[in-house]
Amino acid sequence: MKYLLDTNIYIEGCRSEERRSRFRKTFFPLLPFTFLSATVAYELFVNAADHNTRELIADFAARLERIGRTVTPTFDDWLETSEIITRIAESEKSWRSKLPQLQNDILIALSARRIGATVLTYNREDFLLIRRHKHFPLRILKSEKSI
Repeated sequence: MKYLLDTNIYIEGCRSEERRSRFRKTFFPLLPFTFLSATVAYELFVNAADHNTRELIADFAARLERIGRTVTPTFDDWLETSEIITRIAESEKSWRSKLPQLQNDILIALSARRIGATVLTYNREDFLLIRRHKHFPLRILKSEKSI
């Protein structure tokens, strides 16, 4: 089994010591099977609060890259992303304003699908929308926001 963690999994795991502890218990056992999406790494760097956080992300990403556990969207992934966004725009009019934000989630989903990985996310709404237009392995986790 292969896993690709959505950005929100990493971000949520950094919000408090209790959440870090839960992240360690839940996701560390999956590390031998976990891949890092270049799209997720990008989002983590963009959302990094400070220099220390960016260094931590860089170290984490570099280690996974060295052992061949990263996945980057291909040219075909980008083309398919545009097709999915177009289909959503045509069939799900209420999502039009959110389409630019869906781009990265679609790239994550397509990258995971390509390597046979399951996307783990707290983002139920967006990923179920994407899955209506393209099937990929998905596991939606219970939100940590109540902790």
